[in-house]
Amino acid sequence: MANPLLTRRNGKTQACEPCRRRKVACDHTYPVCLRCSRRRNGAFTCYYLSPDEETPASQKMTIEDFHLRQLIARASSRKDLQSTDASLHSGGHAGPEDKFWSSPAARGPLGFFGPTSFSAAYSETETSLAVHNPLATTEQLSSSDTALVDETIPPSIAEIQDMAGRDQTATRIALRILQAIPMPEAATRTQFPVHVNPNDEWMMMIGKRLIATTWETFGSHLRDRTDLAKLRELSGTICINTRRILKEDHEDVLEWLESFSGPKLRWEAVGIMFLYAALGELQASSTADSRRLIGHYTEYCSSCITLANVGGSSGSLMLFLLYKRSVLHACMHGDTSLPYWKFHAETAAMLTFSGFHVDRRCGPSTSLSKPMASISTEARRRIVCQIFIADKFLAAFVGRPALLTRRFCSIQLPLDLDDGVLLSDKDTFQRHLLRLDNDGWDTDGRLHSASILRVRTMVALIRDEILEIGLSYVETYKMEDIMTLKRKQLGLYTTLPAHLVYDLTLGESGDADAQTFYSKHEMRLDHLLNVFLLERLLLKHGRPRTDLLRTSFEMVVLTLRLWTHKHRWAEIPGESQRLLIGYAAPAGAVLCMELVDPNPMDITIDGDLIAGEEYSRSSIIQQLSLLVGFLNAPGLSHPNGSVSSGVRSVIKKVLDYVLNPTKRLPTPMGSESFGFISDWDGFAQFGSLDNINWFSQGGREDSSCP
Repeated sequence: MANPLLTRRNGKTQACEPCRRRKVACDHTYPVCLRCSRRRNGAFTCYYLSPDEETPASQKMTIEDFHLRQLIARASSRKDLQSTDASLHSGGHAGPEDKFWSSPAARGPLGFFGPTSFSAAYSETETSLAVHNPLATTEQLSSSDTALVDETIPPSIAEIQDMAGRDQTATRIALRILQAIPMPEAATRTQFPVHVNPNDEWMMMIGKRLIATTWETFGSHLRDRTDLAKLRELSGTICINTRRILKEDHEDVLEWLESFSGPKLRWEAVGIMFLYAALGELQASSTADSRRLIGHYTEYCSSCITLANVGGSSGSLMLFLLYKRSVLHACMHGDTSLPYWKFHAETAAMLTFSGFHVDRRCGPSTSLSKPMASISTEARRRIVCQIFIADKFLAAFVGRPALLTRRFCSIQLPLDLDDGVLLSDKDTFQRHLLRLDNDGWDTDGRLHSASILRVRTMVALIRDEILEIGLSYVETYKMEDIMTLKRKQLGLYTTLPAHLVYDLTLGESGDADAQTFYSKHEMRLDHLLNVFLLERLLLKHGRPRTDLLRTSFEMVVLTLRLWTHKHRWAEIPGESQRLLIGYAAPAGAVLCMELVDPNPMDITIDGDLIAGEEYSRSSIIQQLSLLVGFLNAPGLSHPNGSVSSGVRSVIKKVLDYVLNPTKRLPTPMGSESFGFISDWDGFAQFGSLDNINWFSQGGREDSSCP
């Protein structure tokens, strides 16, 4: 059981009151010291004063007061022990005991409760009461406002010391974290590079600010990492800050940043420092030392999440930290691994617990109300959209049910604002709002990270409808429903602003920067993946596979173009792996199916170009050969290595079968030889591809991070 005793000004732990009055040594055992337990009736007179009680020498205590104090102390002791025993017997992990230091204020908002919840009727009752008795409601609001103001008062030295000594397990974790906080040099451009995901640029700016302000504010505590007393004091301050509610309605960016940085530093903010140190290291190199360092940073990030959970945190900052922690585990264990799926599930749970799946400011539609925009709402929308996109991509990739759905979420598109504008002052922010059209697009025709996020979210919302049909076991959908979705997806891409649409000449132009080159590719591939999934469903209903083959060919060509135009995207390392597995692999499977089919389609049309490449059987073989070369390239070892190895093995077998007639088998090659279903009717079923069994070779995922 944790010891909540204070440290006196002389550096010693406080003694119980009987020992203090008798001026004898106390062993500080809580709730009854050893000396008192040996005296006759001493156990009933032993007690410790709480921090807010006065201890005048003349103060007398009656035996009734002693009994009352002991009753409370022993009841608390039994409750603590029962709770600990229950945790151990239930198989729970040993960790910080949140009952010792998480505050009721931090746990006041018990989470989101929808209209069907048990609390809905009581909320309606309170509303009705407010109509009949407005005075009672006013008094209640006044008292809650007072409590909130009290939470903003800086903690005293006594409170900080008390917090640091309450939970020894949490203190040990906190000391390890604080001793490893990145140095100020990590915030420089060279040592703290931009992560490959452009949607994180705005948070990267915040990560740099957090490192700088933390060292400016607490540099005296952090410079000597062997001074455990100062580190304990700092951990107490951060714990007190963490248990306070983080407001989500800031209109000014400086107020928002100051609410979790500097003197108000929280464990979620500390986790973001480690998060971007890990992502920066991930991009910088792929050596064994860097992988080991990434593992350490990820562990510290998880420890910050543990301490933030103890403090009852559930805001947008916590949500972003959980989301990016899952991305780190995908880098280390692979997109098909259990750790990634578990941490992604934890992220989705936090999103719905916090109620961020419902945008109360704009209603259930995807339209925006620009006057209602603010730094808090825009940051939250960007985080929610990123998680929703990841959920749809992962569900389509592995074929498991999505954890979020548009039917229960009101996903709002973020405004098409530059990252610098998002983090600018209030006047600049409002001025740029006026430059947006009614749909939220930037009228200047510039491509921002928010532009990519908006397009991919729109595509993800349609993919949610596609997965609802493709992964459903209820046969209630008709071919007309699929055709409607296909027209919807094609209409979406054609109505995008012109500067966001993929241009065939982009790779040859020397004016386009690497980020633009990559971003337009990614948006086009995301669009094609939806069309690809729809064509597979149409194939199931007897439609010809002509459009499916053309879509698959374009997906492979575009993915490989990032490889063949390395001079254009050399500044964006690492993403080739995800694009390969997520887009080229399933599309390549379709092309392999066509090559081994005993009745192939006549696809040779003179002058027919797709994505700048001639569409023919010969060109399909050439693209698959390039794909094998891509998978064989040195330095491309990554966590999905066994998946890539399976893809490479299957494609090589197909090419050997097609190009070496003397080595062909006497019968058409089926699932026994290739590991995937060669019958098109079976292939149309989602389960045969999306769970990636077709290229599974029985190997396990690599656990190394690229």
